[in-house]
Amino acid sequence: MISVESGKEYKTMVLGLDRIKIFLFDIGVEYNKIKYIHIAGTNGKGSTAKTISEILISSGYKTGLYTSPHLIKINERIQINSLPITDKQLKSLDKKYSGISKKYKLTYFEYITALAFIYFVKNKVDIAVLETGLGGRLDATNIVTPLVSVITSIDFDHTEILGNTLKKIAFEKAGIIKKDVPVVCGNIKKDALAVIKNVAKKKNARVFVYNKDFKARHVSYNWKNLTQKISYYGLNKNLTMDFSLLGDSQVYNSATALIVCEILKKDLPKIKFSTVKKVCKNIKWPARFDFRKNKINGKNCSFVIDGAHNIQAIDNFIALYKKSPFYKKNTKLLFAVMQEKDVKAVIKEVSKVFDNVSLLKVENSRAADTNVLKKEFSKYIDNKNICTYDTVKQFFKNIQNNDVYICLGSFYLAGTILKFTEETND
Repeated sequence: MISVESGKEYKTMVLGLDRIKIFLFDIGVEYNKIKYIHIAGTNGKGSTAKTISEILISSGYKTGLYTSPHLIKINERIQINSLPITDKQLKSLDKKYSGISKKYKLTYFEYITALAFIYFVKNKVDIAVLETGLGGRLDATNIVTPLVSVITSIDFDHTEILGNTLKKIAFEKAGIIKKDVPVVCGNIKKDALAVIKNVAKKKNARVFVYNKDFKARHVSYNWKNLTQKISYYGLNKNLTMDFSLLGDSQVYNSATALIVCEILKKDLPKIKFSTVKKVCKNIKWPARFDFRKNKINGKNCSFVIDGAHNIQAIDNFIALYKKSPFYKKNTKLLFAVMQEKDVKAVIKEVSKVFDNVSLLKVENSRAADTNVLKKEFSKYIDNKNICTYDTVKQFFKNIQNNDVYICLGSFYLAGTILKFTEETND
């Protein structure tokens, strides 16, 4: 099975499109025969991609979905009709292409992306929804010409690669815009939106903007069922629905997904908006305000797991958390973060809400050292309320009966907790 040292994928990244293009051309994979939706953005890419793909599946289209990172198994990244590629299928593709790929010097991400294209072509999907890995302009997914391009949000993340201003980051994300291909923009700040519009104008791409061409509003929460009611106002469709993904960010993510499907109706006439309510109510997308009850080592414990790892995502999470019933409980924070993130700013924000923190060492060479994190947290929280753990097993040995933990800071942390609880739940 394909494997990579945790953290190596990011460190070995070399942005560019030539290697993967030449590789796929030389092995005869005609990936451009497939229809695509292409999604970039700082936050919200995965949720938007998942919602679009589920609506397409419910309408009868054989739909590929490519996302990253994975939480537990790499298979999660490559799906057809919501089913991840099997170990056997992935092993077969890897056996056939790993040796060849090395001749083309594909990076790890490029190789996985190439396997996704091969898998989608081989299985003759009707359409594939692609999430960029990082940025957009030079991301390995950006070799396609989609039916619609999507930019969900623009904020500070990966600034060491994408630039340290919103305008520079917006320019990189806008690199997915293609000539004459419509582009949908989610909830994007004015300066960043201006950059996107400028790129779109040069490419004669019509721009659909959230809160101008389409919009949505939160109506209410149902905390018992963990859903929120949302009203959507689109080009030709207005509807109110229950959505299983929570928070203000998911209001505009859902709206972005729905307008994409409205635009697609011209090319994909089978799209059924009659199924949207059922689809949106039942979408499962882990590590997005994801509530889990567990029994570990004979002790009951609960987790709200979220992959929020940059300031925009952390702020969105905290805003939702304060509205939730969990806010009134004696919750504790479980935290880990990658060292290239804005660690000081993130810790300052979460320390405004939590006064009891557990820091877990995750198996990733990019992870910030727990002792460094403890020192930063100690500026805001009493040291006696800050614990560090070297292993997930050690952490779970120390939990108390009926503890409620909020798990934040990294999808790698989310994956670690989900994997452990699934394997050891009593």
